[in-house]
Amino acid sequence: MRATVTDANAIAALKPQNIIGYLKAKGWTKYSEKRGAFSVWINDRFPDAEVVVPSKREASDFVTRLGSILPELESAEQRSQVDILRDLLNSGFDIMRLAARSPFTTDGSIRIGDGVHLFEHAREMLLAGACAAVKPRAVFHSRKPQPALEYMDQARLGQTEHGSYVLTILSPVAPLLHAYSDEELFPEEPFARRVVKTLTKAIALTVDAADAAIVDTDFSPFQNAVQGGVSANLCEALAGFFKISDPTEMSFSVGWALNRPMPEQEAPGKITITNDIIPMIEEAAKTFRQKDTLEAYPVTGPVVKLERPENSESGVVTIWANVEGVVRKLNLTLNEAEYKLATEAHKNYSPIKVVGDVKKQGRSYVIANPINFDVIKDSDDADAVEATIN
Repeated sequence: MRATVTDANAIAALKPQNIIGYLKAKGWTKYSEKRGAFSVWINDRFPDAEVVVPSKREASDFVTRLGSILPELESAEQRSQVDILRDLLNSGFDIMRLAARSPFTTDGSIRIGDGVHLFEHAREMLLAGACAAVKPRAVFHSRKPQPALEYMDQARLGQTEHGSYVLTILSPVAPLLHAYSDEELFPEEPFARRVVKTLTKAIALTVDAADAAIVDTDFSPFQNAVQGGVSANLCEALAGFFKISDPTEMSFSVGWALNRPMPEQEAPGKITITNDIIPMIEEAAKTFRQKDTLEAYPVTGPVVKLERPENSESGVVTIWANVEGVVRKLNLTLNEAEYKLATEAHKNYSPIKVVGDVKKQGRSYVIANPINFDVIKDSDDADAVEATIN
């Protein structure tokens, strides 16, 4: 005997556009319509069934009409109303499933601390995919692209599922208003759909690159995959999952939104990440960051070292500065006038500021292509700089 859904709040949460997207995906067609009031849907597979979808939420019988949809679909599909309700609620989302499999998650639960880390790394994974959907880069720094941040505000966590411990992420997708056409070579997709496709592709490329790196001990497979969405951020997120209850494997899969179906030839399958490739992924993340350049990066901090060869006009100063949350010593080559300013700043314990490309050079970090070099003389600004490095 199947359960009957009677919760009015759960039924009222249904959206007509998501119900229609679900019906279209399941082969239902619109039979008739009273514009602005309701539409009637039929399916040749279920000749005795008829689904009436209300249009106006303010109508007095709106929830009642919604409630009649569940038993009609239950009878036609021979599925429980609970399962149908869940699918209707989620028909407007691409659903990403991240499953952790370990001896500690076989009962479908997870330790609290491990669960917190799992959700944190899932967020970092999704953010890496969103950033790559804007523009692929080897490393994404603290200033993330605005479209990626806006997308993160829209994405949602769904209910966890059984099957070891399965975390679900819901990515909202606008409905497709017309069927895919062979004539439409490059149909424009919503950004949210591009994020999920980019992330899925990038995870698969990361696994492939790690497999290749094991054989060839070569970083190039990771470097070549950057344009496909692979980044240090994604590698760190994936490796971070394996610090949780020592999982033997993680799997990633996507259930595509029913209101915007994915063409079968484009829909990737489940991706499995095993713990034996994690050392390669961790090393790739480190290598990405070591090779990275922070372009046009603002640097502020005190001068802690001055060095100028005799009879030389230029000199090198070392600045103690906060770079992406890590305090580092940065070497900067200055002309004669700027070096004099830096010397005075050093004597007066005044911090300096400069904009340049921060990169690693050997064992040191340097600021290349510097512009806007100056001494910070305002005491409030100087105190603020000091606070960032203490």
